[in-house]
Order: sequence, then C-alpha cells, then structure tokens
Amino acid sequence: MSYTTDVMKLISNPDEFFSEMKSRDAKLSRPALIVLLLATLVALNQYVLVSKLSEAVPEKLQTFFKIGGYIGIAGSFIGVFAVWLIIAAIMHGLSAFFEGKGDFRRTFEFTGYGFLPSLIGSLITTPMSLYYITNAEIPEISLAQLQSPDAVKAAVLSIIPRDLIYSNLIINIAVTSWSLTIWIFALRHARELELREAFICASMPTMLFAVYQVWSILKLL
Repeated sequence: MSYTTDVMKLISNPDEFFSEMKSRDAKLSRPALIVLLLATLVALNQYVLVSKLSEAVPEKLQTFFKIGGYIGIAGSFIGVFAVWLIIAAIMHGLSAFFEGKGDFRRTFEFTGYGFLPSLIGSLITTPMSLYYITNAEIPEISLAQLQSPDAVKAAVLSIIPRDLIYSNLIINIAVTSWSLTIWIFALRHARELELREAFICASMPTMLFAVYQVWSILKLL
C-alpha cells in the first residue's frame, strides 16, 4: 500500500488504518517523516521571525541576537521530536494501568501518526505567518528596550497582527482535537485497549499538549 493511500486512510478512518498497521512490522520511518516535516516548518517560521527581528536590533548586537535565536530554533526543532517521545511514553505508561499489551516501539510508531494534523495545520498557518513577517516594517529597538519584555513583545506584535494570532489559536485547537482522535485509535490498537480506556490514556497528555500550545500563543498577546 502506498504512503499516500495510507495517509488518506489515516485521515478518513484511523480505526481501520491502525487495525491494518498492527499486522505489519513496526516501522518508524513514516511517522518520523511526519514529525520531521512538522519540525522543519516550526524551525522555518522561527528562522524568518528571528531574521526579521534582528533588523531592528542595534547593529553591534545583531550577531549575538541571531546566535541566541538560532540556538532557540535548534531547540524547537529537536523539541518536536522530544514531544513525540514524551507523549508516547506517557500514553504507554498510562495504558499499563489498564493492562495494555504491546511494546513501546509500536506505541511510539503509532503516536507519531498523531502529528499529521499538526503538520496540516502548520501548512496552513506557516505561509500566512511568513507573509506577514516578510512584509512587516518593524521599528528599531534600542539597547534599553531590549531589556524590556514589553518592548520586545510590542515588536513581535508589529510583525504578527493579533487577528493572525487568534486564527492560529483556533486552528491549533481544531488540530489538537483531531490529533486526540487519532491517538485514541492509535493507542487502542498499539496496546489492545478498550475504546474508553484508550480515550482516558490519550486525553491526559493531549490536554497538557493543548494547554502548552495555547499558552505559547496567548503569551504573545
């Protein structure tokens, strides 16, 4: 079965998708590709933002500002993979309370597919963000203003309008709900759980993930 066919079945019928997948050998390359593409979009968005903000920083500080920004970008890129591992570990651990069966590699593989909605959401929000960032005119930030979080926040808001932030928030909520649906069926088949048990195990880390995403967006306002 082709990768495209598998993705379409994952979107249209995740229960059937994971039912068929569990009969195959665990293969991490496909979910890893989803997470890799998502991490790349996250890093790209941050790179363009850092590059734009560096134009407003005093020239003598631009190098240090960019280095700090690039370190943050690398951390965000790696962080997407870390989130995949953490969510899989939490779900696998919680499912043990319901006597879940199956090894962690299968859980790790199946939970990776749950990032497909985030990838699709990023394919929508990233181009919009890049459009506003590249076309924004940002005022210069003095050394004194750099020491003020409010001044830096104002500079970011001059690049990314509030309407875009709110639309990203709505998209993220929808994406997280979709991911939860996928993770429920993923855990159901990876750990041989009842649907109710899978829902309980999947909903807890998903809620934590959702709260973190909402907080990351709202702190810009």
